[in-house]
Amino acid sequence: MTSSSPSHLQVCFNSPTRKKSSPVDVVFGNDDFLSEILSHLPAKTVLKLKLISKKWLSIISHPSFAIRHSYLNPHTISGFLLNVSYHFKKPSSYRFVSIDGKSVVHVSPDFLLFDPDKPGSTYVSQSCNGLLLCSRRTRYSAERTKPTQYYVFNPTTRQFVVLTPPSGDGIRSNRLQLVFDPSKSPHYKVLCIHYFKSLLEIHVYSSETRIWKLSLKQENFDSLCVNLNNGVSWNGAIHWISPTGKGFCFLLDEQRLQAMPSPPLPDSWEANSFRYFGESGGKLHFIGLLTREQKPDTIAMDANVSPDLSDDKLTGSSSSNIGSQYVVVYAMEKGCSKWFVKYHLDVNAIAMAYPEISDQDPTGSPCFVIGSIFVSSFIDENNEEGPLLVINMPGEIISYSFKHRTFKNLFSFHPYKHYSCHALRFTETLSLV
Repeated sequence: MTSSSPSHLQVCFNSPTRKKSSPVDVVFGNDDFLSEILSHLPAKTVLKLKLISKKWLSIISHPSFAIRHSYLNPHTISGFLLNVSYHFKKPSSYRFVSIDGKSVVHVSPDFLLFDPDKPGSTYVSQSCNGLLLCSRRTRYSAERTKPTQYYVFNPTTRQFVVLTPPSGDGIRSNRLQLVFDPSKSPHYKVLCIHYFKSLLEIHVYSSETRIWKLSLKQENFDSLCVNLNNGVSWNGAIHWISPTGKGFCFLLDEQRLQAMPSPPLPDSWEANSFRYFGESGGKLHFIGLLTREQKPDTIAMDANVSPDLSDDKLTGSSSSNIGSQYVVVYAMEKGCSKWFVKYHLDVNAIAMAYPEISDQDPTGSPCFVIGSIFVSSFIDENNEEGPLLVINMPGEIISYSFKHRTFKNLFSFHPYKHYSCHALRFTETLSLV
């Protein structure tokens, strides 16, 4: 029998048996695999996973991960941020309401105290794909004349950037507009609009360069009576529209103004029938109230009118004294060529589902009910609720699902104690500011 040499024995005893790696170990041991898996998770979940290890913290904190995550989750609306304003007694308070109305959370006052160096109440003027455009007012004191401080704030990551808008040509007032589409670019832009005595100036701030640039200066400008504070970002441009349907847009890449088509409104259209202008699901929307005589299918023969999706038991009821009024949703064609009617809802359905609106007016005037209905938001995206109309009424914020033909209460407030209640769409994002 041949004996083993000492060197052979040493090799046998000193060579450990190689342990087979499990598929889980392989995946989590590979930074690229791990990063790809994490990028598909909700933003709040990802932030909690930072605590797992230093390796996970390093991956999640890398700027490229935030860009990838935002690209994969560009339009996931989780709910609404409600701004409840009081009758000049105290600063606004905020509530978060889930999109299905099942959860209402009172937002802590610390929510907007992200800049400890600047005291004062903070107002959220715009929400854009997870980023908030905020302004902070100086407390009433000897310093009350200080310029308003502006911010871009990410409430998910608590990151913020201070903006110092440029001065216009002798103009002190600023109109700011946030533009952010993570599906196209990880960078956002902010427009500062100065308009005074027919002179229009538009300065653009880029988060990529961190500088302001004068992009447009135009004299003898006709504003068409639009509210320059309420621009809407869509298709690479900022759009403004007046209650009469006339509007224009500013093309960001080409840095020029362009006229936009008007919705096919009837000749008898009145400006006080305008209710909403916004973007959702990659589409531009204009919403207004029309009467039976202005019924959508008679406005334009080529308009794509959807069936009336309101509840058959509620619409057209003979017990209603409102008459036939419709909330009409117009959508813009992709090429910005024309508008078409996409949805309409009979106002009788709202009045019968919420009779307390009529009860607040002792005269029972139909004008009171119709004048009390305002549209806070319209969501036309792929979610369980389907196309969703968010309506602000005295004491109530409700939603109507065109898919399920149902109403839901989102939030109730005292109509006389509170001055107003506005709904801003809320999205969680890891996008950098």
